Amino acid sequence: MIYVDSNALVYLLHDIKPKSDIVVNILSNSDEAYTSLRTIEETSYILIRIYFSKHYGAGGIHQVRELIRKYGLEQVNDELTTLRRLLSDYNIITLQDKATIDEIHETMIKYRLLPGDAIIALTCKHHSVDTILTFDEDFKRIPWLKVIP
Repeated sequence: MIYVDSNALVYLLHDIKPKSDIVVNILSNSDEAYTSLRTIEETSYILIRIYFSKHYGAGGIHQVRELIRKYGLEQVNDELTTLRRLLSDYNIITLQDKATIDEIHETMIKYRLLPGDAIIALTCKHHSVDTILTFDEDFKRIPWLKVIP
């Protein structure tokens, strides 16, 4: 059982070599792959930021929000559709995030994680997922997760 983190999805979606090749190889040889709504949200947000940075020079979230108010999100629909197709093509199952507020805060403090990463780590723990496909070194501090690659 492998959990797929947002950076792995973004590298794959944008075909950023050599990391995208590593992700393809791991997912192609995996029997069970999972992600969560938290990671889908994060990936979608990253795709939106990349798009508005590339096409409009947006440098921060305030500029991105202003551009969304002005132009809407129809322009990123193809990227979001591609994300959904990728999840389907690799049979990546989307798990419900699972953690309590106390668990999130304790995990953040104990393992020096941002809140989103604590939620991901706890979701893996609650769903008995012991491996995470990520290029985020922070997950190496989580004793119940094996980080790949």
